This record gives sequence, structure tokens and C-alpha cells, in this order.
Amino acid sequence: MPSSLPENFPDPQIKRISTKTIGASLLSILNLERGIFYTVWELIKNPGAAMRRYLFTDRSGFIEPLKFLVLTIPIYLFISFTFFPDSGFFAGFENELAGNENEAIDPEKQALTRNLISIFKEYANLLLLITVPLAAIFTRMLFRKYKLNFGEHLVINAFLYGFLTFTSTLLLPTAWISTDLNSWLMALLYLVYTTYFLQSLFQFSWWRSFGNTILIYLFSILITVVVFIVFMFIGLLVLL
Repeated sequence: MPSSLPENFPDPQIKRISTKTIGASLLSILNLERGIFYTVWELIKNPGAAMRRYLFTDRSGFIEPLKFLVLTIPIYLFISFTFFPDSGFFAGFENELAGNENEAIDPEKQALTRNLISIFKEYANLLLLITVPLAAIFTRMLFRKYKLNFGEHLVINAFLYGFLTFTSTLLLPTAWISTDLNSWLMALLYLVYTTYFLQSLFQFSWWRSFGNTILIYLFSILITVVVFIVFMFIGLLVLL
């Protein structure tokens, strides 16, 4: 039983605030009561049916695709940068600098490069989000015979990349064992799940689904590199 209130407080006419109600409020803000976990479960169980249902029949229960991305990407980057700084692309780039410590390198050049990495980390959320509409353009061309419009491809890619980011976050602790193990597991996750996703959605053969996955994977690497180079060029113009 809750403790009685002092006499100068009125008798509660509504449900009293507690840690439980505060927690429920926070979950509601993040749409974690049902939306994200329901979406993840549907994307595990049958991603093709989930996408067809979201696009054409019933969107109830699902988290909105762009909100899915906006939620999962910052969480992944925050955990990665904070707790696993030795994993991922940035660590590899910074390790290249560290490997040259015994060489005669211009300190100003090193400082500039580190400033660029720092800026890139700061805007990594935005840069990763930019790759999703570019991927949507590519998948629309790749699967043009299905006559899905750009917005529908954007939704499909947002759910796909959101799920991959969500599960990649769960795999981050493997970096404590080995950063190489973590990298291989994430690459395997991308290849296996994207193949499963495409086969389930478009009803391809498994081999065709895997071939399309390789094409999308290579394109994603290409656009990531291009976006990175463009950003670095802009960063140099700003810093110089």
C-alpha cells in the first residue's frame, strides 16, 4: 500500500507518478513500448511479409522507418565510439597515423588529419543517413521491374539499414574478444540477412538474392567512400 500523504496534500484523483510511470513515459518517447521491438521481430520472422504489409495494407504497430534509423544510428555510434574505440573504420584510420609515429611526419599534418576525423565523427549520424536515400536510388534501378516508387524503396532501405544497425549494436561486445571477429561477424550479418531480406521480399531464388546482395554491398561501400572523400574535401576547405 502506498504511504498516506500529509494533510496539506489533496487525495489523488489520478494515478500517482512513480518510477514505473516515468519509465513508461520514457519508453513512449522513444516508441519502445512496442514499435521498435515489434518491428525488429517482424523483420526477423518474415521481412518480406512485414514490408508488403507496411507498404500496402497495415502500418499499425511498426515504428516509422526514418524514426527507426534516427534512433538506431546514434545509439550504435555512441556505443561504438565510447566503449569500442578500437573497432570500426575510424580506429583503422587513426591506427594508420599511430603506426607512423616513429617517422618524421609534419605535426601540422597530423593535427589536421585528427581534426578531420573528429569532425567526421561529430557528423557521422548525418553521413550515414545520407547513404540510405542513395541506396534507395540504386535498389530502385536494380529492381525497376517491380515498379516500386522511390519513396517505397526509401522505406525498404530504411527498415533494412535500421535492422542491420540495431543488430550490429548487439554484436559490438564481440570487439572485446577481437576487433577482427567483430568485423567479420558484421560483414556476415550484412550478407546473410540482406540475402534473406531480398529473398523474402521479392521471392527471388537464394542465389539471385545473394548476387543482388553483393551488388548492393559493393554499392554501399562505394557510396560510403565517396561520401567520406567529399566530406574530407569540404573539411579541408574549412580547416585550411
